[in-house]
Amino acid sequence: MTTFNYRAASAAAVFISVALLAAGCSSSKSGGGGGGGGVVSSSSPSTATSSTAQGGAVAAGTAVTATEQEFSITLSAKTFTAGAYTFTVHNAGKYPHNLTIEGPGLDKKASATMPGGGTGTLAVTLQKGTYELWCSVDSHQDKGMDIKITVT
Repeated sequence: MTTFNYRAASAAAVFISVALLAAGCSSSKSGGGGGGGGVVSSSSPSTATSSTAQGGAVAAGTAVTATEQEFSITLSAKTFTAGAYTFTVHNAGKYPHNLTIEGPGLDKKASATMPGGGTGTLAVTLQKGTYELWCSVDSHQDKGMDIKITVT
């Protein structure tokens, strides 16, 4: 009888997903709204998906981790300058969360909604000005999952 190694299969799935993303072989999904490209992707313990920014190129830029839980958002960066950013959104809570960003030249770009323990990314280009970041799931924004950043 053959046994299935779930840990090895999960590691292989993650490796393949990263390799496809790096090779630019991911499916395209455009975020809503106007200026500034966005990338929306997510992964949970059982799935991994990705998409590319407008124009077909994967946005890179400065990496920032956004940790979400009931009911707060914590960013790994304290200062921001204009340019490209990739937010890795980690749901450290038990309820589903996402990250939505809006500000100058950027109309409501959102990550996928991730289950507890899930991780996703959101790539955006930020201009000088003030941006609001929040969880747009249900009434999470009203419960404190709402922060503002200033980009210089």
